[in-house]
Amino acid sequence: MLNKKKLGIISGMGTHAGILFLNKLLGNLDAQRDQDFPEFIFHNNSQVPDRTRAIIYNEVSPLNELKRSLEILTGCNVDYIVSTCVTSYYFLNQLDKPASGKLIDPIELIVKKLMNEYPHVQKIGLLATTGTLKSELFHKAFSNLPFELIALTPEIQEQKFMKAVYGDGGFKSFPVAPAAYKLFLEAVNYLIDQDVELILGGCTEVQIGLKAVKPSVECLDVIDVLVEEVVRIMNLKNKKTEL
Repeated sequence: MLNKKKLGIISGMGTHAGILFLNKLLGNLDAQRDQDFPEFIFHNNSQVPDRTRAIIYNEVSPLNELKRSLEILTGCNVDYIVSTCVTSYYFLNQLDKPASGKLIDPIELIVKKLMNEYPHVQKIGLLATTGTLKSELFHKAFSNLPFELIALTPEIQEQKFMKAVYGDGGFKSFPVAPAAYKLFLEAVNYLIDQDVELILGGCTEVQIGLKAVKPSVECLDVIDVLVEEVVRIMNLKNKKTEL
């Protein structure tokens, strides 16, 4: 039976993370023929200005480019839209419903998953861009939840995590340099030293680091949660394997 739902994907923030989302989605399917795969429109909008710099330094807003992506996707009559950049949701959530009504919100999905599947967890280590932290996307969503969010210190945030993502050879680059993984591991180890029980990947580049670094505590990555939701709402056949 042909899939009746159509997915729109806003990528390019960064491109590497967007491709990994797509690979995870396809890799999680039990598809035996062309018609078993979902229909999707993938817009790799690498022209979107940097979200963190817009939030922190009041530089060029990404809103116009994000609107352009939404217009392209809605013009293709998609049923659902995901952005493969968590920080972009700070801006996407400012749009009116006709423009953003089909958006799948990863923050809402993370909250639901934690409440349903991780009630035993208390301390959660958050890995997210400085823009996401400044916008308080996660902290506002967690304000009435029984979890304690532990972030990196400002110095470790900038010198370890953000350099791992944004630096030369960082996770937004291709290929990724070994030094980026080393910096990422140091950021992860700081959270582990704070006795966190779970590390939350609140930036879509975190999945790149987690592929190479295997923390000693459980991890929950926003891309994996987005993939699970897309498979569910589009009624796709799930391979039922780990993402």
